[in-house]
Amino acid sequence: MCIAGTRLLLEESIADKFLDLLKQQAQNWQPGHPLDPATTMGTLIDCAHADLVHSFIREGEGEGQLLLDGRNAELAAAIGPTIFVDVDPNASLSREEIFGPVLVVTRFTSEEQALQLANDSQYGLGAAVWTRDLSRAHRMSRRLKAGSVFVNNYNDGDMTVPFGGYKQSGNGRDKSLHALEKFTELKTIWISLEA
Repeated sequence: MCIAGTRLLLEESIADKFLDLLKQQAQNWQPGHPLDPATTMGTLIDCAHADLVHSFIREGEGEGQLLLDGRNAELAAAIGPTIFVDVDPNASLSREEIFGPVLVVTRFTSEEQALQLANDSQYGLGAAVWTRDLSRAHRMSRRLKAGSVFVNNYNDGDMTVPFGGYKQSGNGRDKSLHALEKFTELKTIWISLEA
């Protein structure tokens, strides 16, 4: 979940249709007890963290339209997918790391506006671009200020590639040879056998 996407930027021309499909799919995810066969997603780490996520959701109700409310009264730490739309990019819901199943959707009309919205964050761990235009994919990938950029997928990974973020999303890289350099020290030892 470290690199979970929490902001979704949707091109205005497809936004309404996409949001209908997203809501239908998200409603299939049922939080609950991990031993219950009906559960399709687990609970949050504990009730205290669930309370924090609930406070973000309550605050968000004044910042945007609640498309899907995932709050669950039956199990305290269970929160299902929660989707807000048309949230001001400067609202706290758009700017804070929530660490819960809350998605904030903002519409855009141009590539330049999408880049500005995506990069206007103190965080930069991961970003994704969905497009059929390979030139756009390369252009946006170069300009997105994120440590990992995914094109037409999200959250792929491999131990051989560096993982880490820009800005407040960390310093340095884990995984790959970069991590070996970060977590080890070189030492030179000279031994004379003529003693």
